[in-house]
This record gives sequence, C-alpha cells and structure tokens, in this order.
Amino acid sequence: MLTGDYKTDRELIFGKGGFIKDKPLIKALMMITGYLKSKYYVTPDEQFEDEIVSIYDGKISRYWFIELASALMARVTNYFQALQGVRDEDKESIKTDIENIISEFLAHRNPAYTVNFIITFDDTKPSYTVTLEVYRE
Repeated sequence: MLTGDYKTDRELIFGKGGFIKDKPLIKALMMITGYLKSKYYVTPDEQFEDEIVSIYDGKISRYWFIELASALMARVTNYFQALQGVRDEDKESIKTDIENIISEFLAHRNPAYTVNFIITFDDTKPSYTVTLEVYRE
C-alpha cells in the first residue's frame, strides 16, 4: 500500500539507490541512451535481442537518460498513487502525460531510428510493463 509521500512511494515502486537499475523502465531508458552495461541487468523473464544503441547523437544521451528517468519515475509513481487513492489526480490524465513525455523524448532522436516505446499498466496487480523496440532504418 502506498503512503501518499512521493519519495517513500517511489522507493516502494522502483527500489532504492543501486537497485533502481533493475526496474524495467530504467533498463529501457538505459538501453536507448547507450548505457552498454544495461544488457547485464536483463533478467530471464525479460527479452533482449541484438545490441544496445543510443538513439541520440553525441554526449546528449546521458542528459536524456537523467531527464526521462526523473520525469517518468515521477509520473509512474503518481499513477499508482492515484490508483490507490492517495493522490487527487485522474489516472487517465497521468497516462496521457506519460505518453506525451515519451513522444517529446522520441521527437529529438536520431532520425535513423524508429522507436516503439510503450508503458502499459495493469491495475489489477498493480504493475506495469515496458515494451521497447528500436529499428535502424
């Protein structure tokens, strides 16, 4: 059960410190911003094919990782808080906000890449899944 305190709830959902990289959302962001070691964090129940690439040119990838991780972790946490009634915000508007964050993020990618990045929520568990597909044209 979430508490309504953002920091506490984020830690309940994503873990603390070094363990945050084990969460699907963080791994997906690491993979598309070129963090090569992220393939070692893939668990047996996750699927990884091919190679790690950055969909951004130059050193801007680290900036995008930090910005996106912060924004998406906040909104995913807010979604679960709204679902459990400890946040007074419509969960559907939070989903829309998450989709807009991802769209803005992908708008700045190298045009040589086609990216499918989807976060799906399961309200019955509650849990989320991340689907990430990257194709080089």
